[in-house]
Amino acid sequence: MNKISKVFMLMLFVVSGINAQSLNNSNGGFPKKEKIDGKNYRIVYYEHSIDKSPEEVWNEVAKNFINVDQVATAITESHGESGDKTEGIGAKRFCAIDFGKRKVTVKEEVVEYEETDARKIFTYEVYESKGFPARVYNTWIVRVGEDGKTYLGTAFKMRAKFPFPTGMMVKQLLKAGGVKNGVLAYKHFLEKGEGNVATDKLAVLYPEES
Repeated sequence: MNKISKVFMLMLFVVSGINAQSLNNSNGGFPKKEKIDGKNYRIVYYEHSIDKSPEEVWNEVAKNFINVDQVATAITESHGESGDKTEGIGAKRFCAIDFGKRKVTVKEEVVEYEETDARKIFTYEVYESKGFPARVYNTWIVRVGEDGKTYLGTAFKMRAKFPFPTGMMVKQLLKAGGVKNGVLAYKHFLEKGEGNVATDKLAVLYPEES
């Protein structure tokens, strides 16, 4: 794996959700591919139940958007980039990510934001980045399942800046479980009150069911 792919995989462990359920089936609403601005993006979706109300989950994931560094261990800094606007369409944030020898910075802007009784959803775009070799839109969804439980999901929409490696990156992502860690981090933070938990510890605490 080349250096760019390694950076990409490390980033996946930060930005994105075990015991996960794909919405690329009849339960969902997301295809495996989507055209955005005429470009093909690959989509990976995972979700996990969280023992909190939909409002509590939404308030943390969407309304506390600029403070993601309280949740994800590799994000060393996050702050708002849009003045007093800290949530909803147009809200922007800066994130600094520490991978030891390599540093990545991204700027993200909320481009979709909707709250209904059935589900709550927002999407942010990574509109500027350093050390990050892909275009990304990340959609977060809070919904109530037929079982009455609250579910948090993320649809990770990506396109490599040089499009050819996108399929390979998706396979690596699925093999590594990269999209799962963001949801697990939020689950643990909301249920246990502990943030910045290492991904290897999360894997032990929330082993994937066969």
